[in-house]
Amino acid sequence: MCSATDMAVLAGGNAEVCFSKYGSYPVRGKYRHEMALRILLACIESHAIRHKRYIVPVISVHMDFYIRVFVRIFTSASTVKSSPLKFSHVYQCVGCNSFHLQNVGRINSKDKRNIPLPNFCPTVPQECSECGGKFVMGGPIWSDPIHDRDWAASILSNIRATSGLYQAYAKISAILTSVSEELPNAPLFVSLHSICATLKCTNPTMVMFHSAIRNAGYQISGSHADPLALKTDAPMSVIWDIMRCWVKLHPVKSQPENLPGSRILSQEPQLQASFSQATGGLVARKSPRFLPNPEKHWGPKMKAGRPLKILPIDKL
Repeated sequence: MCSATDMAVLAGGNAEVCFSKYGSYPVRGKYRHEMALRILLACIESHAIRHKRYIVPVISVHMDFYIRVFVRIFTSASTVKSSPLKFSHVYQCVGCNSFHLQNVGRINSKDKRNIPLPNFCPTVPQECSECGGKFVMGGPIWSDPIHDRDWAASILSNIRATSGLYQAYAKISAILTSVSEELPNAPLFVSLHSICATLKCTNPTMVMFHSAIRNAGYQISGSHADPLALKTDAPMSVIWDIMRCWVKLHPVKSQPENLPGSRILSQEPQLQASFSQATGGLVARKSPRFLPNPEKHWGPKMKAGRPLKILPIDKL
């Protein structure tokens, strides 16, 4: 088990400090808390492979104001060689916040030994194809699954059978429920509110957006790190095409042409999205995923042992 409480560093507040401590550059996106988990896992893996060991994450969670990961550590000199396939760089557009991942290593399909090789040049162009903005690069981060969903589901069933033994049962159940439903092979996520803010359009419901992704042939889920998160294996081009179709149904006001949203809407969608209810889509569940704050003005407290500063009445 490993915990990190310096969230200001891991979330991108001090990128140079994060690189000096963890060996990765954070990117300030809506997915910053999940990226913090993946930076921590990448740091652990990078230290383990120096001793011919590698890690397998069991569960990785962001809760309250810190992150905590549980990993298993194994020893295998041959498996360590495939570690570059577990790391990726993140390219995020400064205009529309679209992001793309590229693995550090690759496998040569013509080589039967399956030895990882350095990957080719970045797959993203110099300018974003959606809005024309520049890309910033972050990482490397852990891009393999961060949870063992089968383990989380089994633990959740055991806890439900003995719920009376756990004082924090509601919180444990909420986190494990969200973790057990996350897509394992979809690193990071997009925020529906952030996408709509870029286009300055009304928000489709979560059920409608989930259905549009599923009707397009892709998978989608939520995330335990953010109630508004959308984890999907659909590329950003598909997500923007869905939103272009949504804006055609719900027009927006005229905007300056130099805004990222205007440049995105100036392109015709290559995909005709369907917002009809999809089978297996988002449905209401009895088990909550996120709980309200335990008290009013909930937030990080002062460092333990630091005395309070009491000002005189005349200086208040």
